[in-house]
Amino acid sequence: MPKIWRGRRRFLLIQLGFLGVLQAALAIIMSLSVSAVLSGDRGLIALLLATTLGLGAAQWIQKVVAEDLGQHYVHEVRRELVGAALVPGNTASLGVTVTRASNDLTAVRNWVALGIVPMVTGLPLIAIVLVALFIQDLRTGVAVTVPLLMCVSMFPVVARWTLLRARELRKKRGRMAARIADSVMAGEMLQAVGGVHRELNAVSRDSDRVVIAAVKRSWATGFTRALMALAASLSTVSVVISGHLDASDVAGTMMLLGVLATPVAELGRVVEYRQNYKAAVRILIPLLQRGSEFNQSQKTLPGLQATEGIPGVYVKGISARPGERIHLNGSADATRKWVSSLIEGADAIVNGQRLSHLPLKERRVLVGIASAHHHLSRGSVGRLVGLRVPDATAVEIEKALDNAGLKNSHKQRLKNGGQPLSAAQINRLKIASATLRTPPLLILEGIPPENLQNYPGVIISTELATGQDTGQAAGQAAGQDAGQASPSETWRQVNI
Repeated sequence: MPKIWRGRRRFLLIQLGFLGVLQAALAIIMSLSVSAVLSGDRGLIALLLATTLGLGAAQWIQKVVAEDLGQHYVHEVRRELVGAALVPGNTASLGVTVTRASNDLTAVRNWVALGIVPMVTGLPLIAIVLVALFIQDLRTGVAVTVPLLMCVSMFPVVARWTLLRARELRKKRGRMAARIADSVMAGEMLQAVGGVHRELNAVSRDSDRVVIAAVKRSWATGFTRALMALAASLSTVSVVISGHLDASDVAGTMMLLGVLATPVAELGRVVEYRQNYKAAVRILIPLLQRGSEFNQSQKTLPGLQATEGIPGVYVKGISARPGERIHLNGSADATRKWVSSLIEGADAIVNGQRLSHLPLKERRVLVGIASAHHHLSRGSVGRLVGLRVPDATAVEIEKALDNAGLKNSHKQRLKNGGQPLSAAQINRLKIASATLRTPPLLILEGIPPENLQNYPGVIISTELATGQDTGQAAGQAAGQDAGQASPSETWRQVNI
């Protein structure tokens, strides 16, 4: 996990520490003012009101800074988490990924904003107030401290209990999220076979398990919060029972204990947030490490090398020169596996460059991929077309759209996998993206190669152009040498 004490977060933590000390100082001044006012010094009423308002303002600012700190940290973790989910070979369920990006990151945010912050501000406040109580009267300090220490000593046992319940709830919630995501994505099939009711029952069973796990966790978290509320109450009762203070001193001490009660009660929530955080990071850390390792491996690759005069493609035993058209002939599963292995393993040489030696950013310069199986992210048409080439100009994007036969404006916004475009228009958009700046190798999976008769690079496709005679293409290709260029209208059959 990223470090808390880094960058801008250092300044926020320093602010929070200062606010904790400030609140302790204001609480002590307020307590002394109350005692003085009750003793007859009415001139300190203005000071009493000012310290009360100052204490409220300090707590207000603390909440704002705490939220800023938590959101700043979660923003960094969320970016790394989504990046890890986009690493090649990730097989996590969509529902599980969404759960990690919501519930697990909420646990991280709560620990930072509602766990670390109360310790940064609350512990100095508690320590200063206790020291002030001991200075004021030894017996008062002992009466307040002993109940606090007794309750805090139970934290290790309660923390283990809370962690077990939190891990169980997260496991059940992740399973339910995966079930819901899979059910929604399979909605059309469930409608067709009449399985909606049975699927709802399955979701309901997983939901019941989440409810039971959440109730079990509440026994642990509720006990922790009640324990620290009890500690604050026992401290107040101990002072009253001791009976060694006069009326004015009791009022001042009660004022201090009232200020002390809030950070003491928050310590109970700190234990809960810490255990929820530990349960969440047990899942997040392996994912973030995988994403980090992938990024590091990309940085160590040598990158593009100067290899002029070596045009053409050699991929999985297939040799082709610019302008050649290759049709992968096989079952849908076999062709999809072939294309997937090429993308993930990068086992190909394009214009003398071995793709496995190139970072993804430079690999995209040489290879364009348009797949019917790839889901479109949301955004404008221009953004989606330019994903492979981030620095593409609006003119280049419009030209690619026009060449692909798509007349839509590059400013049109899409959502839900390409709506409101039709399936044919989505295919043309994918072709426009794959052909932007004319990469030497173009791979089409499940998309007919339309409007590509004059494409200068090598095309490897699992489909044939509309109207292409596969038998004629195979006959024309028979006897051709694999290293010779073939006319752009001729498709060479390759069985896989």
